[in-house]
Amino acid sequence: MRKIKFTLPLMCLMLLLSSCETVVEMELPAHEPKLVVNAVINPDSLFTVEVSPSQNPLSNKAHEPVSNATVQVYQADQHLYTLQHKGNGTYSTDQKPQALQHYELKVEAPGLPTASATTYIPAAPAISNLNATPVAATASDGPTVSATFTLADTPGQENFYYIQAFTPDTSYLDGQPYRRSVGVRLVEPFEDEFTMEDHYFFSDKLFDGKVVTLRLDLENPPQYTTYVRIAHITREFYDYVRTLNKQSYRDNFATPPGPVANNIQSGIGVFAGYHAVTLVMEP
Repeated sequence: MRKIKFTLPLMCLMLLLSSCETVVEMELPAHEPKLVVNAVINPDSLFTVEVSPSQNPLSNKAHEPVSNATVQVYQADQHLYTLQHKGNGTYSTDQKPQALQHYELKVEAPGLPTASATTYIPAAPAISNLNATPVAATASDGPTVSATFTLADTPGQENFYYIQAFTPDTSYLDGQPYRRSVGVRLVEPFEDEFTMEDHYFFSDKLFDGKVVTLRLDLENPPQYTTYVRIAHITREFYDYVRTLNKQSYRDNFATPPGPVANNIQSGIGVFAGYHAVTLVMEP
């Protein structure tokens, strides 16, 4: 058992004794290492999993990935394939997950408990009636694009989404194109519930099971093409990012930290799925 010492000032005696303190010894439970497994799968990418060991929060050792794990994928209790180590704790295969399919992940490594989890690939978001309109500059803002589209939310279930926008840019000195993030403002009848980097997450709580027209304000001049990526995500993905965002809430000491959502049995991390479509906004 590891011991840690705390000093507690004796407030009632501060006026009499300027340097009094009480030493309290506490025994902390030994760290039991587990596998950390992270995989967010979609039909457009190869099945890829990152594996590492958990680490004692009091440790100052360098983080090392797990390079000798056995990572297997199952479907309806049938073995599909074993992922190969590609280096730095990343395991992959030449297969892509399929939409509307459920998957089970099982990860084993010497000396660590076997970790497992299940998830599925949602249907692609049902998008139609796409329209983009240029918006003239104002005294406080430059020219932007107002985009609308129709989303048919699947009835009878909770649905979760994220939106991300980007534009090709070659403004760096080397002239190489890259994806520059474009700011997004969500307008009624929906709102972003939290944001992680350039991903805006929301649920269907305001339009459950309905066919709704949604509007975005895109912070990109109309002369540039804007790509809007809309993803239908699993509950596990939504909860993981929501709690991760809350835990790292911009060093706001008024917000108490909380645990990050975890769906890995006998391990730590997330195994989740999503299905995205990309819209081209050209006013």
